[in-house]
Amino acid sequence: MARQGDMEMTALFDTLAGMEDRHASQIGDRSLELLGHRPDIAQVKWETPPGYDEDEARGAELGAYEALAFAVRNEERAFAFYSYLSAEAESDEIRGMAENFARDELQHAALLRQHRRRAFHAKRPATFEIPTNVDELRALARRWDAEAAVAHAGLADALRTNGEEEDAATFQRLAEDELRCAAGVHADLASVLRSAADGLRILEECFDRYASIAERSDDEALVAEAQNLASTVIARLAIAGGARSNSLLVAGGK
Repeated sequence: MARQGDMEMTALFDTLAGMEDRHASQIGDRSLELLGHRPDIAQVKWETPPGYDEDEARGAELGAYEALAFAVRNEERAFAFYSYLSAEAESDEIRGMAENFARDELQHAALLRQHRRRAFHAKRPATFEIPTNVDELRALARRWDAEAAVAHAGLADALRTNGEEEDAATFQRLAEDELRCAAGVHADLASVLRSAADGLRILEECFDRYASIAERSDDEALVAEAQNLASTVIARLAIAGGARSNSLLVAGGK
């Protein structure tokens, strides 16, 4: 972001990096107090989200929206990890630390989503009018679900052909849920998705639309419905992203 001259994003990522550094220091200090030594980082490995390449994160083509989407995905996976650890920990000390870190990661993700929404609208100005009532919003939601269902079903077929059965099953499940919510509305294929990351981005952009409607509307019923629809998309993101590729979670057969 600094090389691109985007100083606002540079400052944001610098701040987040500082927060995560403090997390690492706190974990090291508590480990020293409890166990007499600091964690051996060589024993664990954090994998980047599916479809993201770490080298691309340093590339000149990476824009603010893509960088923020990458960051949100990592924060969500960190939250999933700490939530898992809190639920499974036998030590009250570890459970308490994990709960605190999970809350922090959730706050980081919320902050990043706000910035990502602004970047989304800067990169791709809204092509739809803010609906004036709940019926209009629901009609839009059915259309968007129909379009997403077609795209995700096509992605599932492509992933299955490529031998990526697990991801294919995930996006097929999403497509079926979206088709059900479309309630009979049909759509043509609007875009060809080539990877799980593409499938996630459709969901992220849909969340940003609903969040934007909720922020810009003065109608309480409309705001409540937009927030409800945004929650549905978050649930889909949890299915699509989850923590499947987080090696910290799958280590030891977990």
